[in-house]
Amino acid sequence: MDVLSIKGTSQYPEIQLDGKTGQLTFSGNSLPEDAKGFFEPIIDWITNYIENPCEETTLIFRMIYYNTPSSKIIFQILKRFEVIHNKLSRVKVIWHYPDDDIDMKYAGSDFSENIKIPFEFVEYKE
Repeated sequence: MDVLSIKGTSQYPEIQLDGKTGQLTFSGNSLPEDAKGFFEPIIDWITNYIENPCEETTLIFRMIYYNTPSSKIIFQILKRFEVIHNKLSRVKVIWHYPDDDIDMKYAGSDFSENIKIPFEFVEYKE
């Protein structure tokens, strides 16, 4: 499966989805006016990936900030991987957050409480 790579900007997250390694990375800000439109090719890629995933899939989030529509889509993405976790692939989420951003830590914690995938929390200094 091909790699989907989207360069990040101040409004759009950087996306690196590698179907060969099973490493899917989301980082930066996510403030698109049309979140559904922006994430549509990403959702399509994930839908194809889930049909034949790697033995292990790692979702890495290193978000700085995201708006409510982006949050809803992140949740939808995580739910898709919940379906294949332990059936077709071992899935885990690595949630990075700045050491001084308690809100981003809690955001990851909220996702982990609602998604049945193992989460690992990694604090970093900005």
